Amino acid sequence: MKSLLIVRFSATSILLLFMVLSVKSFSQTDTTANEEREWNIRPSLSIGAGMLNYQGDIIANKGSFNPFQNKLSFQINASQPITSYLDVNFFMLFGKIGANERSLVRNLNFESRITTGGLGVTYNFDHFLKVDRYLEPYVSLGFEAFEFISKTDRFDSYGNQYNYWSDGTLRNLPETKENVSEAIEITRDYLYETDIRTLNQDGFGNYAQRSFAIPFGAGFNMLMNDKMTFTMGFEYHWTFSDYIDGITVESRGIREGNNATDKFMNTFMRITYDLTPIPHIPEPDNRGIDKGDLDQDSVPDFADMCPNTPLGLEVDLRGCPLDTDKDGVYDYVDDEINSPEGSTVDSLGVALSDAALEAMYLEFIDESGKYSKYTNESYSMETAERKTQRRKTSYSVKIGEFEEGINDSLANILLSMTDVTTRITADGKTVIEVSNIESLPDAIKRKVELESSGIATTDVIENNASGEKSRVTTVEQDVVSKSSFGMTVEEALQKNKSLPAPKKLILSENEYTLNRPIDPRSVSAADDSQFGAQTVYRVQIGAFANKLSAEQFEGINDLLVVTTQDGLTRYYTGAFTSYQQAASRKIDMVQRGFDGAYVAPFRNGKRVTIESSGGTRAENVVPINKSSSANTGKVKFLIQVGAYKNQIPADVLDKMMDLGRIEQEKTGDGTVKYFTGNFDSYEEAKAMKEQLTSSGFDGAFVAAKYNGKFISANEGIELLK
Repeated sequence: MKSLLIVRFSATSILLLFMVLSVKSFSQTDTTANEEREWNIRPSLSIGAGMLNYQGDIIANKGSFNPFQNKLSFQINASQPITSYLDVNFFMLFGKIGANERSLVRNLNFESRITTGGLGVTYNFDHFLKVDRYLEPYVSLGFEAFEFISKTDRFDSYGNQYNYWSDGTLRNLPETKENVSEAIEITRDYLYETDIRTLNQDGFGNYAQRSFAIPFGAGFNMLMNDKMTFTMGFEYHWTFSDYIDGITVESRGIREGNNATDKFMNTFMRITYDLTPIPHIPEPDNRGIDKGDLDQDSVPDFADMCPNTPLGLEVDLRGCPLDTDKDGVYDYVDDEINSPEGSTVDSLGVALSDAALEAMYLEFIDESGKYSKYTNESYSMETAERKTQRRKTSYSVKIGEFEEGINDSLANILLSMTDVTTRITADGKTVIEVSNIESLPDAIKRKVELESSGIATTDVIENNASGEKSRVTTVEQDVVSKSSFGMTVEEALQKNKSLPAPKKLILSENEYTLNRPIDPRSVSAADDSQFGAQTVYRVQIGAFANKLSAEQFEGINDLLVVTTQDGLTRYYTGAFTSYQQAASRKIDMVQRGFDGAYVAPFRNGKRVTIESSGGTRAENVVPINKSSSANTGKVKFLIQVGAYKNQIPADVLDKMMDLGRIEQEKTGDGTVKYFTGNFDSYEEAKAMKEQLTSSGFDGAFVAAKYNGKFISANEGIELLK
C-alpha cells in the first residue's frame, strides 16, 4: 500500500531514536561526599495545529497576503537540546494548501495535500536572556522532504463544467451570443475532483510529486512549568518545486506563471512535554542561618508580604503598613484615615460622594456631549510609540441617524453620491454621513452644498488622529467659516438658498405636526442635479428583512448600509464610475461568499438598468459562424493590439483594460504580444480590427490561433477552406 509519508520509519528505527535520546551523562561534585546525577539529555515531544498559507502562481489578490487561502495543518515534533541555546528537531507536518483566483481575465483554482518530514535546529537566544525567564524567542532552520497531491475544481456537483463569463458570472454553457438566453448561472461546489497532473493542460506529463524544501521560522516559547512549554510561531517553507499548483512559467497562454518556485507558510501553536524525569534535589538545611530583614520592620524577609516598607512605619504581622479604615490605601498615604466602611475612595483614600459617582457614571455612558467634554486634542501624554501610529485627522458631515427605514427618494439620492458612507453605532442605529473630508473648511463647504440641494444635515464630526469622534461646535464652525469664506455658516446657507436652516432633520412623515410643517426642501422635493449625470455603480451584496451582524462584513471597509421603508436592509460596497471596476469588485464579493452579489447602477437619484447605464452583461460575446470545414471551431481569429518588450505605456494599458478579454503571448526575445477578440470567421475579426483602428489602436491587425498555437491570418483562412 502506497504511503503518504515521504520519510518512513520502522518501529525499530523509532525505538533506537528514543534510546539515543535517553542516554544520561554523569558528573562529580565536590560540595558533598555523595555523587549527584546531572541530566544532560532531555528528549521532548510536541504536538500542534496551525494554518497553511500558499504563495505561488495562483493568488486571489496578487501582491498581498490572502487569509482566505488558509487551511488547517497538524504537526508532531521530537526535540533534543544539544546545549542550553541549541536544539535539534525531527518534525512531520500534514495539511492542505490551495488558492482560488477569480478575475475577468483568468480563473484558476487548486487544492493540494501536503505531507512533509525533516530535521532542523532551533536557537533560543539563551546568551542574552535571564535564567529565570518565562518567555523566550527563537529562530529555526531545517531541511525537509515533502509530497504533494494536487487537484482542481472543474465541475459542480451535477457534472456541469464551469464557464466563466466576462460579466463576472459562472454559467453552465460557454460564453457565446447563442447561449446568452440559454445559459444559467451555477455555483462552485469547491470540491476538487480533477487530478492536475492527469489533466495535463500544459503538457508537463508525469512530473514528480515529491521534492525538497528549506523551512525557516521564528516564534516564542512560553515556559509553563518544568515539564510543559507552549509555543507560537511560523515557518516559511521554500520549496524546490514549481508544480504544486500546476502552473509554471512554461504554462500556456494566460495560464503562464512566474519563474519562482511555489512556497507555503505554516502559522502554528503547539504544546511540548519534556519526557525526562525531574531528578530529586534534597531540600537545603537552613537551620542556623540568620533570617534577614532588609526593611528592618522586625518581620523576616521570608515571611514579609510587604518587603520594602519605608523605615520607621508601624506594620502588622504580615509586614505591611497599617490600613485602619480597610479602604486599600495605607495610613501613611491616606488623606482620610477614617473613611466610611464600604465606601468607594480615590487614590488618596478620600471617599467619593454620591454626586461625584453619579457624574463619573454619566460621563462614562454619555454620547450626546452634555456631560462629556469634547476636545480637539486627545492623548496629550502619549508615548513616542503611539505617536508613530497616529492616523490623520479627518471630518465628516452627518446627514442623519436612523433606527427605522428611510424613504426611497433619499436612499436613491444617497446611492448616487460617491462619498456617502454609513456606520452602525453601539446601540444599533445607522448613521449616514459624507466622510473622509480632509479639512474643516472643506467639511463646512460640503455641509452648505448638501443643505442647498435639499438634504438637511445635523452635525460636522471630527475623527481625530486617535480614532475618536467628537462634534464640532457651532461656534467653532462659525470661526472657521468666517476665516475661510468671510461669513458664518448660517450666512452661507442663506446666501445659497432662501429658506432658513431647519432646527431638526425630518425624514419620516410621522414626525410632521402642525407646529412643524413639511419643509419644501425635504428629500421628496430635493434637487439632485448638482450630482451631475454620471452613473454611480455600487455592488449590492445582500438585502435582508433583519439587519445582520457586523461580523458578517468584517474586512469590508467601504460598506454602505441602507434600510428603506419597505423594511429591507440593503448592503452595498464600492462606489465606481466604471462598470468594469464594479464587475471586478462583484467578483471579489462572490469570492468572499456573497453569491448573490450584483452590480446596481444609480443616476440622478434614480436606480437605472445596466443597459441604460452603458454597461453590458456579456461583453465580447463571440458570434458563431457556421461552416462545413473540418477545422471549424479549431481556428480562431484574434486581433493583435500591441507588442511591447518592456513596460506598457499607461495610456495604452487604460485602453486595453476597456477591451475586456486580453490574451498574451511571450516570444523568445522577451516581447509580449497582446490579443483581443475570439472569432470563427476572418470577416468578423476584420470588422472588429477596423473598429479598434478607429479607436486609437493604429497598428492592430488580424491573427489566428489553431489548436492553441498562434498562426497568421492567411494560414487560418486556408485551414477553413
